[in-house]
Amino acid sequence: MQHDTLTFQPRFELIRQQFNAFWEDEPPKRPLVWAEVPRDPARPFRESDSLQALRYFRAARGEWAEQLACVERWLESTLFLGEAIPYFAPDFGPDQFAAFLGAPLHFSETNPETNWVEPILESLEGFNPAINGGSVVWNGILEYARTVAEHARGRYLVGVCDFHSNMDAISALRSPQNLCMDLLDCPGEVARVSAALKDLYCPVYAALYGASGFNSQTGTIGWAPFWAPGRFAVVQADFSCMIGSGDFRRHVLPGIQREAASLDRSMYHLDGPDALRHLDDVLGLPEIDILQWVPGAGQKPMWQWTGVLKRGLAAGKALYIYDITPEQVKFVHRELRSRRCLYHVNASSAQEVESLLAWLEKH
Repeated sequence: MQHDTLTFQPRFELIRQQFNAFWEDEPPKRPLVWAEVPRDPARPFRESDSLQALRYFRAARGEWAEQLACVERWLESTLFLGEAIPYFAPDFGPDQFAAFLGAPLHFSETNPETNWVEPILESLEGFNPAINGGSVVWNGILEYARTVAEHARGRYLVGVCDFHSNMDAISALRSPQNLCMDLLDCPGEVARVSAALKDLYCPVYAALYGASGFNSQTGTIGWAPFWAPGRFAVVQADFSCMIGSGDFRRHVLPGIQREAASLDRSMYHLDGPDALRHLDDVLGLPEIDILQWVPGAGQKPMWQWTGVLKRGLAAGKALYIYDITPEQVKFVHRELRSRRCLYHVNASSAQEVESLLAWLEKH
Protein backbone atom coordinates (compact mmCIF):
# COMPACT_ATOMS: atom_id res chain seq x y z
CA MET A 1 0.00 0.00 0.00
CA GLN A 2 1.29 3.46 -0.89
CA HIS A 3 1.44 6.04 1.89
CA ASP A 4 2.23 9.28 0.06
CA THR A 5 -0.24 11.02 2.35
CA LEU A 6 -1.84 10.29 5.67
CA THR A 7 -5.33 11.45 6.56
CA PHE A 8 -3.96 13.40 9.51
CA GLN A 9 -0.75 14.48 7.78
CA PRO A 10 -1.38 15.24 4.10
CA ARG A 11 2.21 16.50 3.75
CA PHE A 12 3.66 13.09 4.63
CA GLU A 13 5.49 12.69 1.29
CA LEU A 14 7.19 16.07 1.66
CA ILE A 15 8.12 15.28 5.26
CA ARG A 16 9.60 11.95 4.17
CA GLN A 17 11.74 13.85 1.69
CA GLN A 18 12.90 16.19 4.45
CA PHE A 19 13.88 13.30 6.71
CA ASN A 20 15.55 11.42 3.85
CA ALA A 21 17.68 14.48 3.11
CA PHE A 22 18.49 14.73 6.81
CA TRP A 23 19.69 11.11 6.94
CA GLU A 24 21.78 11.59 3.81
CA ASP A 25 23.62 14.54 5.42
CA GLU A 26 21.92 16.91 3.01
CA PRO A 27 19.72 18.72 5.50
CA PRO A 28 17.16 21.19 4.21
CA LYS A 29 17.41 24.94 4.65
CA ARG A 30 16.69 24.73 8.35
CA PRO A 31 16.72 22.24 11.24
CA LEU A 32 13.74 19.91 11.48
CA VAL A 33 10.89 21.10 13.69
CA TRP A 34 8.24 18.93 15.33
CA ALA A 35 5.22 20.78 16.65
CA GLU A 36 1.72 19.72 17.65
CA VAL A 37 -0.78 22.46 18.43
CA PRO A 38 -4.53 22.50 19.11
CA ARG A 39 -6.58 22.69 15.93
CA ASP A 40 -8.83 25.16 17.75
CA PRO A 41 -6.73 27.54 19.94
CA ALA A 42 -9.83 28.27 22.01
CA ARG A 43 -9.96 24.59 23.00
CA PRO A 44 -6.49 23.61 24.25
CA PHE A 45 -5.60 20.00 24.94
CA ARG A 46 -7.17 18.41 27.99
CA GLU A 47 -5.05 16.22 30.23
CA SER A 48 -7.66 13.46 29.98
CA ASP A 49 -7.09 13.36 26.19
CA SER A 50 -3.33 13.02 26.51
CA LEU A 51 -1.98 9.92 24.80
CA GLN A 52 0.22 9.35 27.85
CA ALA A 53 -2.56 9.20 30.42
CA LEU A 54 -3.36 5.59 31.36
CA ARG A 55 -1.95 4.19 28.10
CA TYR A 56 0.10 1.43 29.79
CA PHE A 57 -2.79 0.59 32.09
CA ARG A 58 -5.22 0.30 29.19
CA ALA A 59 -2.77 -1.72 27.10
CA ALA A 60 -2.11 -4.30 29.79
CA ARG A 61 -5.83 -4.60 30.64
CA GLY A 62 -6.84 -5.05 27.01
CA GLU A 63 -8.80 -1.78 26.99
CA TRP A 64 -7.61 -1.08 23.48
CA ALA A 65 -10.86 0.34 22.16
CA GLU A 66 -10.78 2.98 24.92
CA GLN A 67 -7.18 3.88 24.05
CA LEU A 68 -7.90 4.09 20.33
CA ALA A 69 -10.85 6.36 21.08
CA CYS A 70 -8.37 8.61 22.91
CA VAL A 71 -6.07 8.47 19.87
CA GLU A 72 -9.02 9.46 17.69
CA ARG A 73 -9.81 12.51 19.83
CA TRP A 74 -6.15 13.55 19.76
CA LEU A 75 -5.96 13.23 15.99
CA GLU A 76 -9.15 15.18 15.43
CA SER A 77 -8.08 18.03 17.70
CA THR A 78 -4.42 18.41 16.63
CA LEU A 79 -2.50 20.16 13.88
CA PHE A 80 0.83 18.49 13.04
CA LEU A 81 3.22 21.20 11.91
CA GLY A 82 6.76 21.36 10.61
CA GLU A 83 7.94 17.77 10.24
CA ALA A 84 5.50 16.34 12.80
CA ILE A 85 3.88 13.02 11.90
CA PRO A 86 0.94 11.62 13.89
CA TYR A 87 1.78 8.26 15.44
CA PHE A 88 0.99 6.02 18.39
CA ALA A 89 3.05 3.14 19.81
CA PRO A 90 1.43 0.05 21.40
CA ASP A 91 3.57 -0.03 24.54
CA PHE A 92 2.72 -2.05 27.63
CA GLY A 93 5.19 -0.17 29.86
CA PRO A 94 8.83 0.65 30.56
CA ASP A 95 9.88 -2.85 31.66
CA GLN A 96 8.00 -4.69 28.94
CA PHE A 97 11.14 -6.41 27.57
CA ALA A 98 11.65 -8.05 30.97
CA ALA A 99 7.99 -9.06 30.83
CA PHE A 100 8.62 -10.69 27.43
CA LEU A 101 11.09 -12.91 29.31
CA GLY A 102 8.52 -13.97 31.88
CA ALA A 103 8.38 -11.28 34.57
CA PRO A 104 4.79 -10.20 35.38
CA LEU A 105 3.88 -6.53 35.06
CA HIS A 106 2.50 -4.82 38.17
CA PHE A 107 0.35 -1.71 38.53
CA SER A 108 -0.68 0.40 41.48
CA GLU A 109 -4.33 1.42 41.62
CA THR A 110 -3.18 4.76 43.04
CA ASN A 111 -0.68 5.35 40.20
CA PRO A 112 -1.89 3.46 37.13
CA GLU A 113 0.05 5.58 34.65
CA THR A 114 3.22 3.55 35.14
CA ASN A 115 4.15 -0.05 35.90
CA TRP A 116 7.06 -2.23 36.91
CA VAL A 117 8.14 -5.85 37.21
CA GLU A 118 9.09 -7.69 40.36
CA PRO A 119 12.57 -9.25 40.10
CA ILE A 120 12.15 -12.97 39.46
CA LEU A 121 15.79 -14.11 39.44
CA GLU A 122 17.47 -15.13 42.67
CA SER A 123 20.67 -15.62 40.70
CA LEU A 124 21.94 -15.29 37.14
CA GLU A 125 23.45 -18.76 37.34
CA GLY A 126 21.65 -21.11 35.00
CA PHE A 127 19.48 -18.33 33.54
CA ASN A 128 19.19 -18.50 29.76
CA PRO A 129 17.10 -15.58 28.50
CA ALA A 130 14.42 -16.48 25.98
CA ILE A 131 11.10 -15.01 24.91
CA ASN A 132 8.38 -16.63 26.99
CA GLY A 133 5.90 -17.92 24.42
CA GLY A 134 3.22 -18.02 27.09
CA SER A 135 3.82 -14.45 28.26
CA VAL A 136 0.62 -12.46 28.40
CA VAL A 137 2.62 -9.32 27.66
CA TRP A 138 4.51 -10.77 24.67
CA ASN A 139 1.41 -12.20 23.03
CA GLY A 140 -0.61 -9.19 24.04
CA ILE A 141 1.73 -6.61 22.54
CA LEU A 142 1.77 -8.44 19.20
CA GLU A 143 -2.02 -8.52 19.11
CA TYR A 144 -2.22 -4.90 20.26
CA ALA A 145 0.26 -3.83 17.55
CA ARG A 146 -1.88 -5.54 14.90
CA THR A 147 -4.98 -3.80 16.28
CA VAL A 148 -3.30 -0.37 16.25
CA ALA A 149 -1.90 -1.01 12.75
CA GLU A 150 -5.39 -1.69 11.42
CA HIS A 151 -6.76 1.45 13.08
CA ALA A 152 -3.81 3.51 11.80
CA ARG A 153 -3.77 2.30 8.19
CA GLY A 154 -3.52 5.30 5.85
CA ARG A 155 -4.35 7.72 8.68
CA TYR A 156 -1.34 7.85 11.04
CA LEU A 157 1.73 5.73 11.80
CA VAL A 158 2.42 3.05 14.38
CA GLY A 159 5.40 3.84 16.59
CA VAL A 160 8.25 1.53 17.56
CA CYS A 161 7.99 0.39 21.17
CA ASP A 162 10.10 1.59 24.09
CA PHE A 163 12.03 -1.64 24.66
CA HIS A 164 14.34 -1.22 27.69
CA SER A 165 16.31 -4.22 26.52
CA ASN A 166 19.98 -5.23 27.16
CA MET A 167 21.16 -4.50 30.72
CA ASP A 168 17.94 -2.65 31.58
CA ALA A 169 16.04 -5.93 31.14
CA ILE A 170 18.56 -7.84 33.28
CA SER A 171 18.32 -5.11 35.92
CA ALA A 172 14.53 -5.46 36.00
CA LEU A 173 14.72 -9.25 36.28
CA ARG A 174 17.42 -9.25 38.95
CA SER A 175 16.93 -5.79 40.57
CA PRO A 176 19.44 -2.96 40.11
CA GLN A 177 21.05 -3.55 43.50
CA ASN A 178 21.57 -7.26 42.93
CA LEU A 179 22.90 -6.70 39.44
CA CYS A 180 25.45 -4.22 40.78
CA MET A 181 26.61 -6.90 43.23
CA ASP A 182 26.71 -9.45 40.41
CA LEU A 183 29.13 -7.22 38.55
CA LEU A 184 31.48 -7.62 41.51
CA ASP A 185 30.75 -11.24 42.48
CA CYS A 186 30.12 -12.99 39.16
CA PRO A 187 31.02 -10.72 36.22
CA GLY A 188 31.36 -13.77 34.00
CA GLU A 189 27.70 -14.64 34.51
CA VAL A 190 26.67 -11.08 33.77
CA ALA A 191 28.69 -11.20 30.54
CA ARG A 192 27.13 -14.54 29.59
CA VAL A 193 23.56 -13.40 30.16
CA SER A 194 24.05 -10.02 28.48
CA ALA A 195 25.60 -11.75 25.45
CA ALA A 196 22.62 -14.10 25.21
CA LEU A 197 20.20 -11.19 25.59
CA LYS A 198 21.79 -9.40 22.63
CA ASP A 199 20.57 -12.21 20.38
CA LEU A 200 16.94 -11.56 21.34
CA TYR A 201 16.73 -7.96 20.19
CA CYS A 202 16.54 -8.70 16.46
CA PRO A 203 13.74 -11.31 16.64
CA VAL A 204 11.72 -9.11 19.03
CA TYR A 205 12.10 -6.11 16.73
CA ALA A 206 11.28 -8.22 13.66
CA ALA A 207 8.11 -9.64 15.22
CA LEU A 208 6.85 -6.20 16.20
CA TYR A 209 7.88 -4.76 12.82
CA GLY A 210 5.61 -7.29 11.14
CA ALA A 211 2.75 -6.93 13.62
CA SER A 212 2.84 -3.13 13.34
CA GLY A 213 2.52 -3.21 9.56
CA PHE A 214 5.79 -1.41 8.90
CA ASN A 215 7.14 -1.45 5.35
CA SER A 216 9.26 0.63 2.99
CA GLN A 217 6.38 3.05 2.45
CA THR A 218 5.45 3.66 6.06
CA GLY A 219 9.04 3.65 7.30
CA THR A 220 9.44 3.56 11.07
CA ILE A 221 9.15 6.13 13.81
CA GLY A 222 10.42 5.74 17.37
CA TRP A 223 8.98 6.69 20.72
CA ALA A 224 11.23 9.74 20.35
CA PRO A 225 9.87 11.28 17.17
CA PHE A 226 12.33 10.64 14.38
CA TRP A 227 11.17 9.03 11.14
CA ALA A 228 13.38 6.82 8.96
CA PRO A 229 12.67 4.92 5.75
CA GLY A 230 14.14 1.70 7.15
CA ARG A 231 14.31 0.23 10.65
CA PHE A 232 14.67 2.87 13.35
CA ALA A 233 14.52 2.68 17.15
CA VAL A 234 15.73 4.41 20.29
CA VAL A 235 18.50 2.49 22.04
CA GLN A 236 19.18 3.00 25.73
CA ALA A 237 20.66 1.53 28.88
CA ASP A 238 19.42 3.52 31.85
CA PHE A 239 21.16 1.09 34.22
CA SER A 240 24.44 2.62 33.05
CA CYS A 241 24.04 5.51 35.49
CA MET A 242 24.81 3.04 38.30
CA ILE A 243 28.15 1.73 36.99
CA GLY A 244 31.60 2.97 36.07
CA SER A 245 33.26 3.21 32.70
CA GLY A 246 34.97 -0.19 32.89
CA ASP A 247 31.76 -2.13 33.52
CA PHE A 248 29.95 -0.01 30.96
CA ARG A 249 32.47 -0.83 28.25
CA ARG A 250 32.54 -4.52 29.09
CA HIS A 251 28.88 -5.27 29.78
CA VAL A 252 26.73 -2.51 28.28
CA LEU A 253 28.44 -0.99 25.26
CA PRO A 254 28.53 -4.23 23.21
CA GLY A 255 24.76 -4.62 23.59
CA ILE A 256 24.14 -1.03 22.56
CA GLN A 257 26.38 -1.45 19.54
CA ARG A 258 24.74 -4.74 18.54
CA GLU A 259 21.24 -3.26 18.76
CA ALA A 260 22.17 -0.13 16.82
CA ALA A 261 23.98 -2.17 14.18
CA SER A 262 20.83 -4.26 13.61
CA LEU A 263 18.92 -1.09 12.71
CA ASP A 264 19.15 1.19 9.71
CA ARG A 265 19.07 4.28 11.92
CA SER A 266 19.18 4.75 15.68
CA MET A 267 19.03 7.27 18.50
CA TYR A 268 20.77 6.88 21.86
CA HIS A 269 18.82 8.00 24.92
CA LEU A 270 21.40 9.14 27.52
CA ASP A 271 19.48 9.52 30.76
CA GLY A 272 20.68 11.37 33.84
CA PRO A 273 23.81 13.21 35.02
CA ASP A 274 25.41 10.00 36.29
CA ALA A 275 25.28 8.65 32.72
CA LEU A 276 27.34 11.56 31.37
CA ARG A 277 30.54 9.70 32.21
CA HIS A 278 29.68 7.37 29.33
CA LEU A 279 29.04 10.09 26.75
CA ASP A 280 32.32 9.73 24.87
CA ASP A 281 31.94 5.94 24.68
CA VAL A 282 28.47 6.33 23.19
CA LEU A 283 29.57 9.05 20.79
CA GLY A 284 32.37 6.77 19.65
CA LEU A 285 29.90 4.25 18.23
CA PRO A 286 29.49 4.84 14.48
CA GLU A 287 26.22 2.88 14.60
CA ILE A 288 24.55 5.65 16.67
CA ASP A 289 23.08 8.42 14.51
CA ILE A 290 21.34 10.72 17.00
CA LEU A 291 21.93 11.76 20.60
CA GLN A 292 19.10 12.50 23.02
CA TRP A 293 20.41 13.92 26.28
CA VAL A 294 18.05 13.76 29.28
CA PRO A 295 19.46 15.74 32.26
CA GLY A 296 17.08 14.24 34.83
CA ALA A 297 14.93 15.70 37.59
CA GLY A 298 16.24 18.76 39.36
CA GLN A 299 18.71 19.65 36.60
CA LYS A 300 18.65 22.63 34.26
CA PRO A 301 16.61 22.08 31.07
CA MET A 302 18.12 19.97 28.33
CA TRP A 303 18.40 22.88 25.89
CA GLN A 304 20.73 24.73 28.28
CA TRP A 305 23.34 21.93 28.13
CA THR A 306 24.96 23.42 25.04
CA GLY A 307 28.36 21.94 25.95
CA VAL A 308 26.95 18.41 25.80
CA LEU A 309 25.03 19.20 22.62
CA LYS A 310 28.15 20.57 20.92
CA ARG A 311 30.08 17.42 21.87
CA GLY A 312 27.40 15.39 20.13
CA LEU A 313 27.59 17.47 16.97
CA ALA A 314 31.40 17.39 17.01
CA ALA A 315 31.22 13.57 17.08
CA GLY A 316 29.06 13.60 13.96
CA LYS A 317 25.76 12.87 15.70
CA ALA A 318 22.48 14.60 15.05
CA LEU A 319 20.53 15.95 18.03
CA TYR A 320 16.99 15.53 19.33
CA ILE A 321 16.21 18.66 21.36
CA TYR A 322 12.87 18.55 23.15
CA ASP A 323 10.69 20.44 25.63
CA ILE A 324 11.69 23.78 24.22
CA THR A 325 9.81 26.95 23.29
CA PRO A 326 10.26 28.84 20.01
CA GLU A 327 12.26 31.58 21.75
CA GLN A 328 14.52 28.99 23.36
CA VAL A 329 15.02 27.35 19.95
CA LYS A 330 16.40 30.65 18.67
CA PHE A 331 18.92 30.80 21.52
CA VAL A 332 20.08 27.23 20.97
CA HIS A 333 20.27 27.63 17.19
CA ARG A 334 22.50 30.68 17.59
CA GLU A 335 24.78 28.58 19.82
CA LEU A 336 24.86 25.41 17.73
CA ARG A 337 24.62 26.80 14.20
CA SER A 338 23.64 23.39 12.91
CA ARG A 339 20.85 21.98 10.79
CA ARG A 340 21.55 18.49 12.17
CA CYS A 341 18.90 18.95 14.86
CA LEU A 342 15.26 18.19 15.39
CA TYR A 343 13.56 20.66 17.71
CA HIS A 344 10.47 19.24 19.43
CA VAL A 345 8.74 22.53 20.18
CA ASN A 346 6.16 23.49 22.78
CA ALA A 347 3.89 25.93 20.98
CA SER A 348 0.29 27.03 21.39
CA SER A 349 -0.66 28.11 17.88
CA ALA A 350 0.09 27.51 14.22
CA GLN A 351 1.14 31.14 13.84
CA GLU A 352 3.80 30.71 16.51
CA VAL A 353 5.22 27.66 14.71
CA GLU A 354 5.13 29.24 11.25
CA SER A 355 6.98 32.28 12.61
CA LEU A 356 9.70 30.00 14.03
CA LEU A 357 10.05 28.10 10.75
CA ALA A 358 10.51 31.36 8.87
CA TRP A 359 13.10 32.57 11.38
CA LEU A 360 15.09 29.32 11.14
CA GLU A 361 15.13 29.49 7.34
CA LYS A 362 16.40 33.05 7.50
CA HIS A 363 19.08 32.33 10.10
